[in-house]
Amino acid sequence: DPSRVKKVVVEVNRNLPELSGRTAKQIKQELGQQLANFKKVSARLEKAFEGKGIRITSGLIRKARIAEDLGWECPYTGKAFDEFDLLYGRVDKDHIIPRSERPSDSLDSMVITFSEVNRMKGKRTAYRFIEACQGQTVEGRPELSIKTLANFEKDVVALEAFKGHADDKRRKKRRKEFMLLPDYVEKEFTPRDLTQTSHLVRLAAQLL
Repeated sequence: DPSRVKKVVVEVNRNLPELSGRTAKQIKQELGQQLANFKKVSARLEKAFEGKGIRITSGLIRKARIAEDLGWECPYTGKAFDEFDLLYGRVDKDHIIPRSERPSDSLDSMVITFSEVNRMKGKRTAYRFIEACQGQTVEGRPELSIKTLANFEKDVVALEAFKGHADDKRRKKRRKEFMLLPDYVEKEFTPRDLTQTSHLVRLAAQLL
């Protein structure tokens, strides 16, 4: 009875094959490295909100991890923002490729930008948005203007993608690829894809 189902989560225990055959010490070290980015960002938020009675939620940490990857700067305008902008919704998540085209909420599929910029972008890829609106002033925020396409491409290429755990590197590299992608074309699903965890999760999510 679909009316009784409030939420569906698809989980794959990827760590099982990755950690198989390792000692307890090696497993602890690997898991610690995987969590390093999460802990670093959490510590930054705790320091920023110290003594203010602000509850740091998992959703806020998730947004802050994206912000950390971007150097706490809007990729579309180059304007810096801080933890309080994130907390009070002055900036928020934006899907680089519209969610209607690529239904994913993974960290690598999103950036953080100002609410007014997000509305201006609409249902376009980041690249097409910059291409069409480069140099324009943001409605409602006259102090903000959209980067030129040349500067956007240069800044995306310059984004750091070589530090941290292998998962962090993959995430940052993938985000950069999405940001420079003019148009997204969904790859056709083939039998071979059934051997890849990411495709199995995607198939399961589509069916559910």
